[in-house]
Amino acid sequence: MNMGAYNYIAPRLATAMKALERGNLDNVKYVGRGPSAATATGFYTVHVKEQAALVEKAITSDSITNPTLA
Repeated sequence: MNMGAYNYIAPRLATAMKALERGNLDNVKYVGRGPSAATATGFYTVHVKEQAALVEKAITSDSITNPTLA
């Protein structure tokens, strides 16, 4: 979602999921920073903690609400 990339790719992911019969966009898990004009926090220690948390969320199978529907 940061800097608009998710909004660009989400419809393409939905099309690919449907074409491959792998579900729909509800089956895609977004993990990343929330919408922001900045690509990072600006503080190295905060950035490192955020990155570690993002990686942890990305590799778990827990369900995450689709941000386009929230």
